[in-house]
Amino acid sequence: MEERSIGKEAMIACRTVMFRIVMGVLTVIAIVDLIVIKLERVFEVVPCHRMKSRSLTIRGYTLPICARCTGILAGYLFFPILLIAGWNVPLWLGILLNFPMIIDGWTQKRKYRMSTNTLRLATGLVCGFGQSIIIVGVSQFIIAFVL
Repeated sequence: MEERSIGKEAMIACRTVMFRIVMGVLTVIAIVDLIVIKLERVFEVVPCHRMKSRSLTIRGYTLPICARCTGILAGYLFFPILLIAGWNVPLWLGILLNFPMIIDGWTQKRKYRMSTNTLRLATGLVCGFGQSIIIVGVSQFIIAFVL
């Protein structure tokens, strides 16, 4: 009789553990789904043409913005680093770093050549870094002027 109750308790414990695992997985899926929905809403404010042929695909998922805009947004991640570190990068360098993207986009628009997503991502990243330099430089100038 005791063997049966031990087996029954073990079965109940296994079912409880399985139920908790399934509920945990479903909760994680729901949370990830909410995060993706929120990120898609954030990307809606980015002015981008959103052409699928010019967007990056990672493990079967196509990003909602093009490769160039993805690079620019990734380049903006340098902004807090530049601001907190207090590096004094010349403003002319920030302006100069925007030219590769301008040239890439212009030559593609004029049909001189066809750009690739890798090149779009790289020139966007360089441009985003350049814009971060400009934003930090102008911000530091304004703060120094006001204070």
